[in-house]
Amino acid sequence: MGRWPVAAVVALVGGLLLTPARPAAVAAEAPARTHCTFTAAIALVPGLSVVPSSGTFSSGGETGTVACDGPVRGIVPTGPGTLGVEGRYGTKDPDTCFGGEGEGRFSFTFPTATGVGKRSNVFTFSFSLVGLSGSGFSGEGFGGGFDDVEPEDGDCVVHPVTKLVVKGHGTITSQ
Repeated sequence: MGRWPVAAVVALVGGLLLTPARPAAVAAEAPARTHCTFTAAIALVPGLSVVPSSGTFSSGGETGTVACDGPVRGIVPTGPGTLGVEGRYGTKDPDTCFGGEGEGRFSFTFPTATGVGKRSNVFTFSFSLVGLSGSGFSGEGFGGGFDDVEPEDGDCVVHPVTKLVVKGHGTITSQ
């Protein structure tokens, strides 16, 4: 009887040592993150300059592009899609080219294995047309940044910027 408990313990310990360990990340099943990139031309009314203002912005429908590497709120895109944005800037106080904030709604449409997928959500943002430090956007379950913002109409000093092209990236952190 004295050998059975020792043999059982040795077999149990040996079995545990030889069984591959399951990584903690697999056991916890961390949520998958989807990364997206986008480009959109956006009109601003009345426009941004060195004189503070508040106004609206719009891409004029889904005229931009978006590409994601995974599910978007539960739907898996099979290719790039179209993106539209609209909203208001200068919502806390009037904005200039040197910085501001706002809120809006984006919508996009993309192909899926079963047809067309559509998603839409609200977001808040902060920006500076003079250096992108501190520029970005967020909403429920997602966030991101602006990689490049190029004025197309206006120069901020003599003429207000009334159209710009925004390129950026975002991550969906919860589906």
